[in-house]
Formats: sequence, C-alpha cells, structure tokens
Amino acid sequence: MRLGVLITDSGYRKMVVPILKAAIKRGDEVNIFLMDDGCFMSEDPEFINTVSGRLKVNVCDLNRGQRNLELPGEIQAGSQYDNISMVRWCDRLLVF
Repeated sequence: MRLGVLITDSGYRKMVVPILKAAIKRGDEVNIFLMDDGCFMSEDPEFINTVSGRLKVNVCDLNRGQRNLELPGEIQAGSQYDNISMVRWCDRLLVF
C-alpha cells in the first residue's frame, strides 16, 4: 500500500511514530509531508530515527523558515506542490 501522512501538529508524535513503524514493518511505501507546527517533528529524535533512510519526508519550506528550523539530512525542504503530489500518489492518506 502507498501511504501518505500529512502532519500539521507535532503533538501527535506519540500516535504517528507507532503507525510509521507498523507501516515499515508491513513493507508499505510511505511519504510524509510536514507543515504548520508539524515542522517541529523534524527536531524529534525518535521520529528522525524511525524515518531515516526508510521513508520519504518533505517539510514545507515556508513553514520551516517561519519557525527558524534547520533540517536534518533525512528531511527535504519542499513546497505545497510536494504535498499535493503525495496526496495524488497515495492509496490512503492520514492527516494529523
């Protein structure tokens, strides 16, 4: 299954990380887009460890800049074009 995950609030970390781990274990293809306060997930060590080298992660560069966040190498700066591309690509979309 191709799973898209849109994260708009880092407060959902405790819910999102186990879902991502389960999707990896199942062998699902997963794309993640971080925007709004979900950009703070890019600073969460458990999230980074979970996605590193396994999942495609983009963050809205505008929202990242508004929050003065630096991105680790595992996460790509992107735009809303990347968000809609993920939505069109996936079989299922989860929004947090």
